[in-house]
Amino acid sequence: MVLKIKKSFLFIIAVVCMLLALMTIPFKTVPVLSEQKSIELPVVMYHQLTKSESRAGRYILTVEQFEKDLIYLKNEGYKTVTVRQLLDFSMGKISLPEKSVMLTFDDGCETLYSYALPLLEKYGFTAVGFVVGAYTDSYSKINDHNLNYSNLTWSEINELCNSGVIDIQSHTYDLHKNTDDRSGIKKKKSETLEQYSEFLTADAVKMKEKMYENTGKIPIAIAYPFGSYSKESAEILKRCGIEMAFTCEEKINIIKKAESEWLFGLGRYNRPEGISSESFFEKMGIS
Repeated sequence: MVLKIKKSFLFIIAVVCMLLALMTIPFKTVPVLSEQKSIELPVVMYHQLTKSESRAGRYILTVEQFEKDLIYLKNEGYKTVTVRQLLDFSMGKISLPEKSVMLTFDDGCETLYSYALPLLEKYGFTAVGFVVGAYTDSYSKINDHNLNYSNLTWSEINELCNSGVIDIQSHTYDLHKNTDDRSGIKKKKSETLEQYSEFLTADAVKMKEKMYENTGKIPIAIAYPFGSYSKESAEILKRCGIEMAFTCEEKINIIKKAESEWLFGLGRYNRPEGISSESFFEKMGIS
């Protein structure tokens, strides 16, 4: 009888030990889709930065003021969002911080590398840089680094792509032009849809090839030069691998999950000199 009790006791001890061991094994969890349905996303549009107050204006911001912008956003508890995060949110994979903001830089000015990068790193923010491929090609062939006008080189862009701080996307390969018959990527009145599709596709493919050749990265977002585009633009660009487009319309974006209309009409607020961070961001609802 004593032997049977001892065996039963040992059996119970063995079962308890086995259960405790199983509790220490990490179980794989099934990803849960985010319950967050929508979010308001203000997007800031910067261009060039300068250390000279005399050069500052509508599209050129002083480095001092840019840093004040970052300090303001930091103090207000805002977190920056990347292109990839927006796409993941649209597919229900993640949630975004309630206080989300996106910082963008147009034109690919070299000040993005020299001035913006160190400050973004300092305050723990990210940004998106929309570069013009033709400008980059030109400055990659010459040794001209005058920050009053110089553009990024492919070597600098490659560094930015690997920085984890500034995400480089497309501002077209060579359509940053405003002429009598065409503004940016906008369709000419005299063009057929087929002609326009060939024209826009050729530029998008060239930018894609140049980016991949020099960085190993393929652009998935575009900023329309001058904010100009046509109703046919989005479908053509989608076929070229572009998944998101930014305009120059000043509006707060209502980012909705499981909807795609907003992906090709994201608005941005241009950041000029001559207005405080508080005043500028308050009109965007950031306060």
